[in-house]
Amino acid sequence: MKKSFIHTADIHLGRPFSDLPEIDGISQVCDNACKEAFNNIINLAIERNVDFVLFAGDNFDSDEQDLSTKLLFIKGLKKLADNGIASYVICGNHDPAQLYRQNAGYFKFEDKYKDLIHITGVTEEELQKDYEIDGVTIHTLSFETDTAGNPTESLTEKTDKNFNIGLIHCDVDKTDSKYAPCAKEDLRKLGYDYYALGHIHIPTELEDGMVYAGSHQSRTKKEVGAHGCYYVEIEDNKIAKTEFVPTDCVRFNSVSLDCSEYDTAEEVFENIKTLAEDNAVDVKLNLFEVTLSGVSNAYEQIAECENLLEEYNKVTEYDSNDNVKIYRINNELSPDVDKEELLKDQGVVGILANAFSEKSDINIENIYEKVAEIHNNIYKKLKVDDDTKDALKSSLTDDKEEILLKVKNDIKSMCKEIYLAEK
Repeated sequence: MKKSFIHTADIHLGRPFSDLPEIDGISQVCDNACKEAFNNIINLAIERNVDFVLFAGDNFDSDEQDLSTKLLFIKGLKKLADNGIASYVICGNHDPAQLYRQNAGYFKFEDKYKDLIHITGVTEEELQKDYEIDGVTIHTLSFETDTAGNPTESLTEKTDKNFNIGLIHCDVDKTDSKYAPCAKEDLRKLGYDYYALGHIHIPTELEDGMVYAGSHQSRTKKEVGAHGCYYVEIEDNKIAKTEFVPTDCVRFNSVSLDCSEYDTAEEVFENIKTLAEDNAVDVKLNLFEVTLSGVSNAYEQIAECENLLEEYNKVTEYDSNDNVKIYRINNELSPDVDKEELLKDQGVVGILANAFSEKSDINIENIYEKVAEIHNNIYKKLKVDDDTKDALKSSLTDDKEEILLKVKNDIKSMCKEIYLAEK
C-alpha cells in the first residue's frame, strides 16, 4: 500500500501581519501573502498528486471573516476534490465548530463532494470521527468552542493492520494550557503512526511521526525562518518519507553582524546589505532584523545615528522594488574600552572587570561580598535603617544563577556608559 498526503495547519485566514514596518513597497505583497501561500499548498497537493490533505485546525483566524476569505478556503477544498484529492479538516481554538455552524450556508457542499470534503463537527456532526481510506485510518477531533481538554481522552484506539493518523489541534507538554493540553506520552499510548498536529506556528518535529506543521505563512517577526507544510509518503504501513516544503511568500529573518573589523558606519551599512542579500531566499519579500555586535571602531559613529534604519537606507540607496528589506537594526556594539582602566576602578565595575579577567571559574560569592561592602558604605552615608538594609542585602543573594547570566551583559553596558560619560 502506497499513499501520500499533505499536512498543513494554522492557516489563520483573515489574520493580518503584525510588527510590520512602514517600508515603501511591502504592504501589497504582505496583504496578498497569506492567500498566495494557501494557494501554494493546494497547487503543491495537485502537482504531487497526493491522496489527501490534512488541515490541523485554525483554518480561520476568527468569525469576523469577509466573504472573499470564506470563499478562498471553500474554493481550495473544491479544487482539491475536483482533482480527486480528499481533504480532512478539523476545527481549532480560533475556528471552533460553532463558528462554521454559524455560517452553515457556506459549508454545505454539493453531493459530488460528500466523499472528498470532510470537516469534522461540521460536514459530519460528531466532533470526533474516524475516516478510513484504503488502508489508512484518520482519527480526527475538533474543538466545539475555543477551549478543550486532553484530546487523547476522546480519540479512538488505533485500527489494526491500517496506517493510523491522528489529526489533532493541541498543546503538547503544556499542562496548564486551555487548548487541548496533552503529554507526548499520552500520544504515544494511542500508538498512531503519524500525528498531524496543529496549534504551534513554527514547524516542529517533536519526534519521528509527531509533527507540528507550523503556519503556512509567518505574520510576525517572532515567526522567523521558513513556513510551509509537510509532504508525507506511506509505504507498507510505514512512513517512507517526510519532507518540509516551504509555501511562504514573505519571510522574516534575524541575523547578526560582527562589526569588529569595521571602522566606519558606512562600512557597517554596506556589510548589512551584503549579509542580508547573502541570506535571502527565493520568496517575494525577505524581511531582515539585523543585530550589530562586537567591539568596533565604528561604535561612536553608529551611536550618533538617531535612526539607524533611516541612515542605512540613505547610505545604501533604498530601492522599493528590491525583495530584500531591512526593517530593524539593533545596536549592540561595544567601544574599545581600556581594560586596564576598568581593572583599576574602585567600584562595582572594577569588581566585575577583575572577576571576569580571571582565568579560573568566576567566584560569585566573592563578587557578592565585595559588592555588599560597597552597598554597606552607601547605606551608612544615606543613614538607611537596619530593616531596609537587610532587605537590600537579601536582594543581592536571590536568584544568583540568573543574576550571574545578566552580569556578563551588564559589564558590557557599564563599559558603554563609562565611555560615553568620558566623551
